[in-house]
Amino acid sequence: MISKAQIKDIRALHLPKFRQIYNKFIAEGDKVCIELLKKQKYIISNIFITQGNEAKYSIYLKEHADIVTIVHQKDMEQMSALKTSSNILMLLQKSEEDISLMNIDTKSAIYLDGVQDPGNVGTIIRIADWFGVDMVIRSVDSADFFNPKVVQATMGSLVNVDLVTATLPELLTYNRVIYGTFMHGQNLSETNIKNNGILVMGSEGKGIHSENEPLINEKITIPGAKSKIAESLNVSIAAGIICSIWKS
Repeated sequence: MISKAQIKDIRALHLPKFRQIYNKFIAEGDKVCIELLKKQKYIISNIFITQGNEAKYSIYLKEHADIVTIVHQKDMEQMSALKTSSNILMLLQKSEEDISLMNIDTKSAIYLDGVQDPGNVGTIIRIADWFGVDMVIRSVDSADFFNPKVVQATMGSLVNVDLVTATLPELLTYNRVIYGTFMHGQNLSETNIKNNGILVMGSEGKGIHSENEPLINEKITIPGAKSKIAESLNVSIAAGIICSIWKS
């Protein structure tokens, strides 16, 4: 059973303030939770499963029987950050990697400069995983890696990518070529992005911060059709296009 007080504490983790206070985050859904159970990158505090679905996850829960709680569907709905709750919800301890991992010369990274939409941040983490980009680094004004919507959008890829919060100037000491996306720059197809480079993606509304622009070594752009009407691409779509060229 789960108490009303526990449900209240879990719901509080929907908000960044309480994720910071408790140093925990929520993961929901089969794909995300199974990946977290398999890789065990993050310390798992609690696992909640709806009544009648225990057998579905039994193969993954052998080492975690002491932290599993069976709950009613209504309780899961109250805890969930999703419109339609899943049959499994987990609480895990937040942890990020250290920026010093960039001392490994082969490491590549996507830097998120003020990307605030959690769906985009989660999707970019998934893109990094798919194409083999080692790190996703966020500015402090980008969406929190452990926002429930970010975690959900990663579809489990947060266990396969190094996640770091840092400023762009902090990356200068690691001797990487820094590429930035702009409306006007060198054609992507004519740009040879170094395998261990850093790709800076700005927000759709504001682009790369003006104070970071001088730190960009090479400005690149994704050319559209001459007859294009759209003013810009979604940031996660742009990241996917660039990574498909960069890491092919």
